[in-house]
Amino acid sequence: MDELRGEPRHVHVRRATVDDFQAMMRVANRLHPRWFDAFAIRSSLPLDLRIHRGFVAKEEGRVVGFVTYTSNEGEVKISWIGVDPGLHRHGIGTMLIRAVEEQLGGMGIEYLRVDTVAESTQYEPYEMTRAFYERMGFTVERVREIESKDGGGRFHLATYLKRLSGVKSDG
Repeated sequence: MDELRGEPRHVHVRRATVDDFQAMMRVANRLHPRWFDAFAIRSSLPLDLRIHRGFVAKEEGRVVGFVTYTSNEGEVKISWIGVDPGLHRHGIGTMLIRAVEEQLGGMGIEYLRVDTVAESTQYEPYEMTRAFYERMGFTVERVREIESKDGGGRFHLATYLKRLSGVKSDG
């Protein structure tokens, strides 16, 4: 496992509120264009960050990361996760994912999914992203080809799956 750079000072995670929207967008804008494309910044994030449930990570009163999730037809999926690029590898993403897992596990949700650019796309930021999800216990469930909403042509999108621990079965 790769080494973390060290723990940031006074980071805590709490539920995101509508009042966090501008701060979450500031983090998202710092991730453009390496992780979030223009379509995401212009169209998807401004809506999704307002209506999806999620958490924010704050350091010294400043939002430094966020994660949102949603459900569709019985599948719960992380819709967005972003951490200030200057604080990558400090454990903030891990804290955010764990908050989602605890929330959903407590609701009896068995699986959590997340989509990301598939391994067939050799792009360093997403190699880091895939490695992060794999360290968090996600495995590839399926890969499909989709059309970029940002005019970048077609690419492969991987759906990663994680079984949440602590979920009680009916048996």
